[in-house]
Amino acid sequence: MPIRDLDSMLKRLETDAADELSELEAVGPEVYESGQLLRLRGQWEVKNALFHIYQRFFIRMMAFSPLWLVLWFAFRQIGFSLLGLFFLSLFPLSFVLFLGGMVFMQQFFKGRGHLDRVGRMISDELQRRQKQ
Repeated sequence: MPIRDLDSMLKRLETDAADELSELEAVGPEVYESGQLLRLRGQWEVKNALFHIYQRFFIRMMAFSPLWLVLWFAFRQIGFSLLGLFFLSLFPLSFVLFLGGMVFMQQFFKGRGHLDRVGRMISDELQRRQKQ
C-alpha cells in the first residue's frame, strides 16, 4: 500500500513540475533568467490562445442548445418525429458537453485568473528588467 501512495505522489509531483507556468506563479518570476521568461511568455501566449478558443467553442455550444428545442418542435409539427427526437436528444447533450468542457478547462488551464496572473507576472518582470 505505501508503494502505491509513493507512486501516485511521484506522478503528481512530475505533472506539477511539468507545468512551468504554475511553478512560475508559485516561486515568482525573479528566479528565472530573461531567456527562460521569454520562453515562458511564448508558452503562456499559446495556452492563453487555446483557452480563448475552447471557451468560445463551449459557450457557443451552450448557446445553440435552445436551437435544438426549436428544431425538435418544428420537425415534430411537420411530421418528422424521428428527426425531431434526434434534435431533442442534442439538447441535454449540449449541457453535458458544456459542463464537461468547463471541467476540462479548469483542470488543464487552472482558470482564466491563473493565466491572467501568470501573464501579468511575466510581463511585469520583463519590463522591470528592461528598465534596469
